[in-house]
Amino acid sequence: MDEKELGKVEAFDTLFTTNRMKMLKILLTYLAPSSQKNLAIYIKLMELQYTISFFQKYPFASLSNLPHEDSFDTMKLCDEILPLCAPAEQEKIKQMRAMYQSFENMQEMMQMIQMMQEMFPEGAPFGGDGEDNGGMDFLSGLAGMDFSQLANLFQNK
Repeated sequence: MDEKELGKVEAFDTLFTTNRMKMLKILLTYLAPSSQKNLAIYIKLMELQYTISFFQKYPFASLSNLPHEDSFDTMKLCDEILPLCAPAEQEKIKQMRAMYQSFENMQEMMQMIQMMQEMFPEGAPFGGDGEDNGGMDFLSGLAGMDFSQLANLFQNK
């Protein structure tokens, strides 16, 4: 996890953790393993209580101080959470990324086909009147779809 990704997690943790809780987390490392479990549970309970009371005290509080992405980028999200996943989850995310990338590539290809059809409305490069145009009608229909529509189309097949 790089510094920016770690910063997102730390920013959230800092907002809902007090110095007393941080001291207890340090103390935890000095205790015998048999005692750590109970203190760890206590610390997490304190964090939950603090978070609940924070939002009760400030019901209209905003988390605007936390880092915020300007736009939703699926690939970036996958890259950020990938190191935190178990190996099986990592494999699924990698497969999802590859599928998403394939759909993006297909959309780009469809846009190029659409552009070529607009440039050559008579269809010269793809065959003439009434001729088989190599599936261009099907492809041009796909060109206007977004990722979710394409995913649904292929999922239903």
